[in-house]
Amino acid sequence: MYTRKVKIYAGFERFWHWTQAVLIIFLALSGFEVHGVYTLFGYEKAVMWHDYAAWAFLVLIIFAIFWHITTGAWRQYIPTTRFIKAQLDYYLFGIFRNAPHPTKKTTLSKLNPLQRLTYFGLKILVIPVQVISGFLYLYYHQTEQVGLHFASLSGLAMLHTFGAFVLVAFIFMHIYLATTGTTWISNIKAMISGWEEVELSMDEVRAEAYPKVVRASEMGYYFLDRDGYIRDVNAAWLRIYGYSSPEEVIGRHSSMTRKPEDAPALREMLEQVLAGQKIESRIVERVGRDGRPGRHLLTAHPVYISDKIVGMAGFIVDESKNIEQEAER
Repeated sequence: MYTRKVKIYAGFERFWHWTQAVLIIFLALSGFEVHGVYTLFGYEKAVMWHDYAAWAFLVLIIFAIFWHITTGAWRQYIPTTRFIKAQLDYYLFGIFRNAPHPTKKTTLSKLNPLQRLTYFGLKILVIPVQVISGFLYLYYHQTEQVGLHFASLSGLAMLHTFGAFVLVAFIFMHIYLATTGTTWISNIKAMISGWEEVELSMDEVRAEAYPKVVRASEMGYYFLDRDGYIRDVNAAWLRIYGYSSPEEVIGRHSSMTRKPEDAPALREMLEQVLAGQKIESRIVERVGRDGRPGRHLLTAHPVYISDKIVGMAGFIVDESKNIEQEAER
């Protein structure tokens, strides 16, 4: 798997995320104390701080709505059924088999289908119900004085408490899923710094590894990953080795192009390049598709992605004619 560091989360987005998290946790702590579950701040202080936090949460929501609308980030939460079955299978089974993630995170698409559906429900239903029920409870008697009548006070309290349990359950689930990144802390670090390692497709790796003009080059181009497996070749490489299509070689180990006794030399060369060295010119013996030996001039350079060496790439020039001429002599 190849990755690149990408700026995924904007400054306000990170501020809003962490401030919202702190406020929701504080509202839960103070709110459950008001219900008599435990004693932490003291009843009167718990009520006072709960009210202050509620107003702070409302102000944060207003700023967040403005930011989402002006930046177009609200589109991130539009639900989709595409890949939702694959995402569910990943969370239930694939994550325990170290399977690849079925969706790719980008700046414009940060949420997978299940996250979109969950966050959409939170933003459209759970949080609005919490805010409205909370303020109706807080100002219940004032609303009656101006002629507005809502559900009973106990009904509002039950609805508000149920919403609190939903949010607490979401927090626990959110914390768990946040630890399922490349490392247990990678997603958390990304939400702090804004930068995250995202997986690259093979097309993106190719774009990083070499210019498009390589396709038309008369020299044979190759790209090996760190384990020595062939990940890409051009038409000239196929012609030199006697293959007709990339599918015959891509994904196979590069030792298939050498005699068994030459495999250690190939591995040593790969290790040199992975250590940062360049090979500008070296004559090597090869074995073509038909088993016939050949010889070519080889160059090898390390391939960098996000300052990390991910493999070895270079060119080959056929030298077989020189072998034939030497044999005739």
